[in-house]
Amino acid sequence: MQDEVGESDTTPQQNHGESVNVEQQRKKLKQYMDMSIESIFETNQLNNMERTVDTIYHHSGDALETPILGDLKKQLTGLKDKIPSLLSSINSAEAERESLCKQNPDLPTKLSQVKLALQADESKLLELTSEEARLEVEIRKLIEKKESVLSQKASAAESVERRKQKMEELKDIEAIIKKAEYSCFQKRNELSKVNATINVTLMDAKRVLFK
Repeated sequence: MQDEVGESDTTPQQNHGESVNVEQQRKKLKQYMDMSIESIFETNQLNNMERTVDTIYHHSGDALETPILGDLKKQLTGLKDKIPSLLSSINSAEAERESLCKQNPDLPTKLSQVKLALQADESKLLELTSEEARLEVEIRKLIEKKESVLSQKASAAESVERRKQKMEELKDIEAIIKKAEYSCFQKRNELSKVNATINVTLMDAKRVLFK
């Protein structure tokens, strides 16, 4: 287990005790850096890598390396808690993926079939939408035509009413004329009778007066 680094250990110090081969530690660090973080964690090398960084940090004495190594130390410390969670999430996701793949072995085929069906449905929808638009235009034209017909119908109905009224007026005049004609006919008949009567009387008078 790695020794804990206290606040007093955050500043590089010269080692006056046991000699440390910094170059050898650098080589070890390079080997760790050539590995993936997952591999380092899975092979339980994270603590070793952290100790190696800490060793170089405290014995390097290079002003350029010190801040870089300090930042690397902090990140490695943070990875101890973060990587297990991430790997657990990855494992869970992978397990779920494998389970779903086993449950749906023909998923690619189904996707292809549904894709083709969707394309057919979309094509049909586009066709129906176009037909709907065409019908809307025709309906608007029919509505306009109907409004025109209704207007003409109303005008024709008014004309019919006027003609009917005129016809009633003319029929009344015609009835008056026929009544007058019948009256004339009657008077002529009366006049004919009167003439006939007078003619008979005149003939009788002629026979008596001019015999």
